[in-house]
Amino acid sequence: MTDVIHDVIVVGAGPAGALCAYTLRRLGMSVLVLDKASFPRPKPCGGGLTIKTLALMPYSVAPVLEKFTRGLEFGFRTPSGDTFRTVAGKNPICTFAVREKFDTFNFEQMLAAGAAFETIGKIDLITEDNDGVTVVAANAAYRGRYLVGADGANSRVRRLLGLDAHIRRGFALEGIVPYTRLQNVPKPEFFFGVTRNGYGWLFPKGDHVNVGLYTIDDDPSLSKEALRAYARERLGTDQIDDVVGFPLGFGGDKRLPVRDRVVLVGDAAGYAEPLLGEGLHNAVKSGIAAAQAIFTTRSGGGRLQEAYRRRVATLMDDLTRCRQMATAFYPDLDRGKLLIGFSKPALVRGFAAGMTMVEMTNLLPFSAFFRPAKPTSLVELLAR
Repeated sequence: MTDVIHDVIVVGAGPAGALCAYTLRRLGMSVLVLDKASFPRPKPCGGGLTIKTLALMPYSVAPVLEKFTRGLEFGFRTPSGDTFRTVAGKNPICTFAVREKFDTFNFEQMLAAGAAFETIGKIDLITEDNDGVTVVAANAAYRGRYLVGADGANSRVRRLLGLDAHIRRGFALEGIVPYTRLQNVPKPEFFFGVTRNGYGWLFPKGDHVNVGLYTIDDDPSLSKEALRAYARERLGTDQIDDVVGFPLGFGGDKRLPVRDRVVLVGDAAGYAEPLLGEGLHNAVKSGIAAAQAIFTTRSGGGRLQEAYRRRVATLMDDLTRCRQMATAFYPDLDRGKLLIGFSKPALVRGFAAGMTMVEMTNLLPFSAFFRPAKPTSLVELLAR
């Protein structure tokens, strides 16, 4: 075992882990970040960065933003036919980055802030005691006073500590099409109903468009052929490069993923939202929240569970609202397109202002239909 005892060990150097480590360093705490690979590295993701995500970032990410949009196309495939509705305004409502570049940028900021980093193999054991946490991987052991699990939807930390009973997964399949294969740069779009309980997307970047399929289902039927069919229909080509699938972690509104000295963040905590499958905002928010909660606890501010709960309460409310809306939306897309039609002004204002889903739906006349049932106590959150 190493003789060095770090204030915090962070497992996973994606956005949640990198922002957590960066914030901890800015708060004066020593941090060791562990990951199975270094950067740059490919990362499958649509790469949409909402205004609310940009507002959370503690530094500018302008160097890796490739495009922005003031409008989104919402398509609906239903038994009554295909329908498209445009949501647009004067101000940007979403920006786009290549995830490999975004992740590398955050990784570099984390290192510049003074976080230590090591690549490791598979984690074999995690033990927690009154003084700290030990992580054992490939015949090496690391010791920290606290541990943050930021290792994604298939989190090894979560499984080893038995914190995964409430987690379920969604899936996405995506690739890229260079503009050289297209006659025109497409508009950003969500096309609901081209896959079961999900949608297809087009997100334009600097020299290519990201094309993908998403579903909330645990057992998806996504396939490369389905992705190629969507690209043929919407882009006029089925030549897609770098096709890859990836899981998303849902269920984070069901239970607070914290132990006395361990906290989970991002997809490891189930913090991707099921309505659109967007996970970057909650990854950044929970990573920063975990750092602040650990700092408060370390400074004598009570239990880690309570400190973290306070900082992610709005995030968990938002996940509940997104889950309720997804349950109402996907089974009946004819109803869904009416909701989009009724709510276009609210969506424009909400996206541009960086609102959460709770804040946006509170602008709508039918908002009373979506009422998150908030847990009444920390005990209830921990016991779910």
